[in-house]
Amino acid sequence: MTFFWQLLLTGVATGALYALMSMGFVLVYRATSVVNFAIGEFLLVGGYVTFTLAHFLPLPLAMLGALPVAFLVGVGVERAFVRPLIGRSVVAVIMATIGLALTLDGAAQLVWGPDQKYLSGSLPPVLLTFGELILPPRAFWSLAISLPVALGLIYFLQKSRWGVLIRAVSESEVAALAMGIPAPRIVTAVWGLSAALAAVGGALLAGLSGVGPHLVQLGLMVFPVTILGGLESVGGALVAGLIVGVAEALSKGYLEAYLPGISEAIPFVIVLIVVLVRPYGLFGRRDIERV
Repeated sequence: MTFFWQLLLTGVATGALYALMSMGFVLVYRATSVVNFAIGEFLLVGGYVTFTLAHFLPLPLAMLGALPVAFLVGVGVERAFVRPLIGRSVVAVIMATIGLALTLDGAAQLVWGPDQKYLSGSLPPVLLTFGELILPPRAFWSLAISLPVALGLIYFLQKSRWGVLIRAVSESEVAALAMGIPAPRIVTAVWGLSAALAAVGGALLAGLSGVGPHLVQLGLMVFPVTILGGLESVGGALVAGLIVGVAEALSKGYLEAYLPGISEAIPFVIVLIVVLVRPYGLFGRRDIERV
């Protein structure tokens, strides 16, 4: 039974990181209805910028310094790639974000190279024990950073003035403009916030295990988490991230020896089962349109 609780604990820590990245994806989709396939590359930006800044700053400051850089990258992406496509077909926007992902991926490898990079410093090796349970440093920092940021974002969207404006724009950009809300400015800020949230994950992973092109593959976990929670639900992204993280950890602990690769496939299997029953996800909205 101890083994089960150990897997559950580490799964929650991993799921919190998934949830954080998924929240950035959901914010962009709610505000613009754009499916951002470049979310994994934003993760890469956070990791590589942290690696670069760590040559001049202590690691915690380097991780913090990566966030405004990622925010500016997100703002630039919205201005240069997304805004000119307003009113175009959904396929055009999707292809633009795929092209952006490939461009950012190639640029990162051109600047930093394709090899795995390791930082000279690292986060303090905190090791917590709860009886027979052990929370290793990677899981501790993932949980200690990702979960408070995720909960803080939910509080920000619910209680702050900017959070209300973001939710207003996500409901109807036309109506928001009619009420005097600067919707284009809000959308730009949302893209920057989305990039910064992904960069938190990239900076965290860089500080724990180094950075390399493999981080983009981790960014792919955003999609099953987002679909499971619901494309419009920030809170759903948190719940879905924890579900996926726990399911991945349990399958790796109990099934990986018998079914190699099952831990990578299990999140998508869960999503497939859920969408057959609830096509809009666990917490997504069922929109009814008159046609």
